[in-house]
Order: sequence, then structure tokens, then C-alpha cells
Amino acid sequence: MWVNMRIMDNYIGIAPFTVLADDSPKLRQLAEKARGLRTLSFKEKLEGAKRLALDAMVNAYEQMVVWEREADELEEYEVIGSDSKADNSESEKAREQHKRFRDIVFSGHPLSFALEQEAGCCRYQGALFFVLGYEADLGDQHFVQAAPVNPGFNTVFNEVVNDGQSHKVSIFTASLKDKSLDYTIQNPRIFEQAHEKFPGLNFYSYHRTPSGLVIVENPDKHVKLL
Repeated sequence: MWVNMRIMDNYIGIAPFTVLADDSPKLRQLAEKARGLRTLSFKEKLEGAKRLALDAMVNAYEQMVVWEREADELEEYEVIGSDSKADNSESEKAREQHKRFRDIVFSGHPLSFALEQEAGCCRYQGALFFVLGYEADLGDQHFVQAAPVNPGFNTVFNEVVNDGQSHKVSIFTASLKDKSLDYTIQNPRIFEQAHEKFPGLNFYSYHRTPSGLVIVENPDKHVKLL
């Protein structure tokens, strides 16, 4: 049935929703910490993996918005330096920060870049949580999902299934300090509206088997059962 399905040796080289999970010192450090969660209960492993992901990077989308607002506010007022000339250094610094976070959000960087910058949006956060879940031996199944926010824009989140119960995890929304940016306020059912198909992209999941967790890559849609 799944003629194009591939069983992956490990998560290095997978690219859920365009984010390449590449090898890096920071990812190895986080993976080691996640493996330390294996002896805990499911609930404890779930919370532990969330905390590792949240501590690894700030929300780049939120920071992009914050620094753009800061730059705009600073540019509204002319600051005069000690030499009686206009001093735009603070607004320029804010604008540079805005550009840095915007690049993370809108450019196609690998996971190692986000970990090095300690900042990522939902794509990077979803890929990282998948890796951490795998290393923590979390759940019976784990799917990297995407759901529409606005036309042309999607949010990436994770779905972990354990003992037949689905747990939706959005590191993006959990990492927000400004809750006005939380799209679940406008659409509380957004995580129930995951794309069933996404032509042109590979879908990634892992599944518990008698020999342990197995990572699966499949084009266009998820493999729900092996």
C-alpha cells in the first residue's frame, strides 16, 4: 500500500516541513538529555521533552514582532547625542535584531542554525520536539503535523499518541510570552484541522514496533499504521 514509504535509520537527514535535522553539537547534547528521560512515566517524559525544547530556543516569530515594534517606536523619536547630532544607534540595533529573527522565520535554515541562534519558529520547534521525543522513547506514535492559520500560512505542531490517546503539542504556542500572537485564541480547534495531504512534501512519524521505535518517511501524507 505504502509503495514510496521509507524506513529511516535515524532522524539525521529527515526534513519535516522543510527543516533539515542535521547533526550538530547542540543537537547531540539535547539528545543525550532526552535519553535521560526514558525511565520516566509518559507524562513526565512528555513534560521533560517539552521543557528541553522550550529552553533550547526562543520564539523567533514573536521576537521578530517585538523588535519590529521596538524599532518603529524608537524611530518615532529623534534622539540627540552628546555631539548634538541625531543618534539612531538604538533604532538601528533594534532593526538589526528584527532582521535576524525575520531571517530565521522566513528562510530555509537547518535545525543546527536555529539551535546555534537559540531561536526558532514553529517549523524548527516541531522538528526539534520530534527528535527529542524519539530519543526519550516518548509514546507509541509521533507525527509532525501542519495546520492552516491563514491562507498561505501554516503552523507546525506535534501529535504524540500513547495508549490510543492523542496529545497535541505546540512548542510555538507554549513559547509565546505575548498571548495575543496565539492563533488558538481565534481558532481553538486549529490542531484538529491538520492537513491530511500536502503534495510535494514528505511526512515524518515514528511508530513503536516489537524492535523499538521506527522512523517513517512518506510522500504527501502520513503513514498512520505500519
